[in-house]
Amino acid sequence: MKDSLPHYPFDPQRCMGTVCEVTPQSVKVNLPEAATPDGQWLYGNRLGRGEVGEFVVVESGEHAIFGRVINVKLPERERLTVEPGLGKAVAAHPVGTIQLLATVCLKNGKVSGGIANFPRLGCRVYAAHPLLLKWLAEAKARTASEAPVLLDLAFLPTASDTTVNFTPENLFGRHCAVLGATGGGKSWTIARLVEQAARHHSKIILLDATGEFHTLQLPGIRHVYLGPDPSPTAEASEVVLPYSKLTEIDLTALFKPSVQTQGPKLRGAMKSLKVVKLAPALATDGCFIKANKKRQPFEDAHKQHVAVVESLSADFDIDKLSRQLDEECVWPSGGTQSSPDYASWGRANDQERGYCVTLISRIEDMLQSKELACVFKPKGKVSLFRELKTFLKSPDQNVLRVSLKFLGFAHNAREIVANAIGRHLLNLARDGEFRQKPLFVFLDEAHQFLNKSLGDESTKHHLDAFDLIAKEGRKFCLNICIATQRPRDIPDGVLSQMGTLIVHRLTNAQDREVVEKASGDIDRSAAAFLPTLAPGQAIVIGVDFPIPLTVQISKPDHEPDSEGPDYQGCWSTPLEALTTETPVTVESTPNEAVQSDTSPPDDDVPF
Repeated sequence: MKDSLPHYPFDPQRCMGTVCEVTPQSVKVNLPEAATPDGQWLYGNRLGRGEVGEFVVVESGEHAIFGRVINVKLPERERLTVEPGLGKAVAAHPVGTIQLLATVCLKNGKVSGGIANFPRLGCRVYAAHPLLLKWLAEAKARTASEAPVLLDLAFLPTASDTTVNFTPENLFGRHCAVLGATGGGKSWTIARLVEQAARHHSKIILLDATGEFHTLQLPGIRHVYLGPDPSPTAEASEVVLPYSKLTEIDLTALFKPSVQTQGPKLRGAMKSLKVVKLAPALATDGCFIKANKKRQPFEDAHKQHVAVVESLSADFDIDKLSRQLDEECVWPSGGTQSSPDYASWGRANDQERGYCVTLISRIEDMLQSKELACVFKPKGKVSLFRELKTFLKSPDQNVLRVSLKFLGFAHNAREIVANAIGRHLLNLARDGEFRQKPLFVFLDEAHQFLNKSLGDESTKHHLDAFDLIAKEGRKFCLNICIATQRPRDIPDGVLSQMGTLIVHRLTNAQDREVVEKASGDIDRSAAAFLPTLAPGQAIVIGVDFPIPLTVQISKPDHEPDSEGPDYQGCWSTPLEALTTETPVTVESTPNEAVQSDTSPPDDDVPF
């Protein structure tokens, strides 16, 4: 036992009470010192002697049972004994409830979840030493290897000098989720995880939804961004995600055609542009003009390249899409009504053209949009997928941070682009690209990208790339770590795949219920501590952790830029003082003055 446990669990100086009632999930304990105003100190470690949230060890024969104090109270007849102003003090007899969590065999030090042997009445209860908690949390890490790779993530709130280390297998082996309300410390946790993993030659892709992780300055980190950065810096490089890497379904979700006429015409236009790219002889100025044209040459080219044309790829000249869409609006056959010529298309159909006018205008506007230039105007810029390929092959790069801050929300572009990134990574994983070097994907603000469907019932497009990574990526050495402040917006199927949960403060009852359902290692008693966690504190839950352990996340070396505006400074300073530009006075010429005098008043200016 001495070789297994770092500290004797039944130290008489740490005894705090005796068991007076036993149930299948908990025990009640007499806590004679719980009514004192403050705890005690023993060799530099604080003893709560009966505080809610305190971890304890209960005697049970050849086993030690770890538990946590979840309730402390006085018998009703003694509740006034803690009021010193009511007269002579009377002895109090506090009673506490301890939730039973895990069992340690004293013979071999083996840790197992659940209760192997229930304590008896009169068994003593001891305050758990910090080293025992550290030993318990690192139980799987010790069995992984004699000298495992350890990530210095946190320390115990009651003993700041007692760090808690985890292995990559513990945290990421079965995927990981960092949950918590705003201000709870999610960003700190993500930054700390990335920093620690980067020290061990890992391969990490950080999808930064808000741009707050631009402060990470680590050896081997590469910063890139999508979208128009108004203040570009040398630390980050602009990349594009060409529309050709999207699918027809992605483009359909972007352009949002109506179901009746616009949808079929859009699909037909994309297929026509694929055909003319593979058979340029059929093209007229890059498009295929169908009105009054023979079908046979087009159908022969389609048959020859049917695998490419009927695929979901979007490899065509999108600048011609709006015009080709107009060319698709023809009658299905030529000739007269009495003798139709099915060998040719008919003349232009003005009615269908009228139906497609709004879609054509929408496509033209989106193709010229600055926010979507990273998708529709990729020429002359580095593709994100090429940057990703370089990153995966480079032995000197450990972290690739992709900022989505400047990619707009309009037309669901951000969700579609992020889904395309996830789909590309999953395809690489299925091809075995990560067998030798596992890849970790950190998805910040995951509620923006998961459980998303675009379109109506008849044209619904599920953005399920990251859902599939959570469900099947692990067998291909592709693991994901999601971070969100809204666990209730994450699909149950995804959250249930997270083997490790790092849960910060959660104040919403629905969010806590989701966490309880997603993990069998936390019940309502443990979830009750979530709203009271201090900033930076988190409960670590997972299949590799025998108990839900509360830790304080260590401060990252490079804090993320997640602070809000300085309201005191902004609101107390007049707007004129914040303006740096000096107004320029332009002297008008005599002719300009005359022109100004003879100009009509504002009310007479036509709209």
